[in-house]
Parts: sequence; structure tokens; C-alpha cells
Amino acid sequence: MSLAPPPDHNRTADPGWKALFDVYEPLITPLRRRGLVVDIDDRSGITIYAKLPDSTHLTIGTGTDDGHLPAAFDSVTSWVVIRESNDNPTLQHEIYNSTPDPDSHCGRAGSLLAPLLLAIDAALATWGMPGRPENHHAVVTVTTVHEADPAGFATSPVFPTGVIAASYHTDIVASLASDGLTVAHETGAAPWRAHVLVRGDHVQIVQTTLAELVPGHRTAPVPCFCRFAHPQTPQEDQQMHAEVQEALSLRDAHGVYVGMFRLLTAPNCPARKAADRA
Repeated sequence: MSLAPPPDHNRTADPGWKALFDVYEPLITPLRRRGLVVDIDDRSGITIYAKLPDSTHLTIGTGTDDGHLPAAFDSVTSWVVIRESNDNPTLQHEIYNSTPDPDSHCGRAGSLLAPLLLAIDAALATWGMPGRPENHHAVVTVTTVHEADPAGFATSPVFPTGVIAASYHTDIVASLASDGLTVAHETGAAPWRAHVLVRGDHVQIVQTTLAELVPGHRTAPVPCFCRFAHPQTPQEDQQMHAEVQEALSLRDAHGVYVGMFRLLTAPNCPARKAADRA
């Protein structure tokens, strides 16, 4: 799907503007896929603006006193989306607010992007505006963090709906719990949830999200939830070998260790076997 063009103003060449645009790319790119021209402004506090086809726009901030977004994307704790118009100051239509609130369905979603985009898509449908995707395919991701070893990231097969993915999500959380991990934190509500599970310094994050939000998500039904990231295709294997050779040439012992660890991790992973058969 093509992206809407960048905004038409001279700040797009400014390194500071470009850096901030890149910081919020995980949200800006999906909005541009919906045909919305997206701008970000930090002159009086960081705010995202997305133009709608009827000359109104979406103002996207967060649930702080000033409503401004933080400088780091990972520091966002909630989203607030309001439909506004420069020509009609009385138009103030809140379409999404995930400010933490135990009594609010949206308020449990925190910084999750999937429910935010679904709310925008629902609003576009109500207003009869084009641009929303035809489907909302979902995936479950598992991120592994361990103090002594490389981090891992794995993506499930693509499911046609979040509801189906949520069942898979529940099974993964149960499996990790049976391995001795405990749920330390939960964000969101079914089907769009994130669980943080811990055991000592071992942390795993399980999240159900929109497939479009996972760069290069896999469409083949090959599950990989290994605790450490490893090559899953011949091309990735060759790339890892090249990285090990480069680390050797630089006498980078840690780089060699990490590369060899990833090369030798999980030789019986079904994703690797599928790649060998391809």
C-alpha cells in the first residue's frame, strides 16, 4: 500500500524535524498508509497532526496536563486523539483516549498502537472517509530479554483477526507460566494485550498487535518462539556468517561469541526446518 506524501512545508528539510518524524515513525507510517498526510510539531510541545479528507484533522497527543508527547517514543504512556478544525474552533471530538483508567476499556490500553489505529479506522468508517485497511490481520510477538545472553524476537503466523490471535496469545502466556515465569504486568484488554513475564533476570513480553505494525512480519505458518534470535533462512544464515567473519577480522571477541551463539541456537527450530525445505 502506498504512503501519503509528507507535509508540504519547509521544515521537512530541518534535521530536528526529520529526527522527530523518525522517532514517531511507528505511528506515522500506519497513518500515512491510510492516506493521511501526517505532520509533527515541537514548537510549543510535541504533537502529531493527521489531515482528514474533509479539511479537518486529527490531533494526537497524550494524557498529560499539557497533552504533549514525550521526546522518546518509548516514553509514551497513553494516547489522546481529537478531531479538530482550523476553520471551526468549536469542533472538539475526542475519538480515543487511553489515559490509564481501570474503569475505561480504552484506558487499559496505555501506549498500545493497535487499539489506537482501530479507533481511527472506526472513525474513518463512521465519517465515510476512505483510507482504512480492508482487514485487520493480527500477530503475536514474543520479545526475550536476558541479562547474560542476546535478546530474541519472534513473530507468530498471521491470523485473520485479533480474536483468533488472542487465543494463541493466551496459550503462550500459559506455556511460559508453566516454565516458571510469572506475570509482572499486563496492558490492554482482549484481544489487544501485552503481558510482561519474569523469572529472575529473564523477561519475556508477549503482545497481540496488528500485523502491519510488525516490520517484515512473516506470513508463513512457521512458529518460532525460541528464547534467542537466530537465523531462520539461508540468507539470514549467510549474513550471520559474514558478521562473524567481520567480528573475527576486528578481533571483536564479544561479537564473535554473540554471532556464533545465534548461529548455533535452536538447531531443531521448526522455522529453520521449514527454511531448509524451501
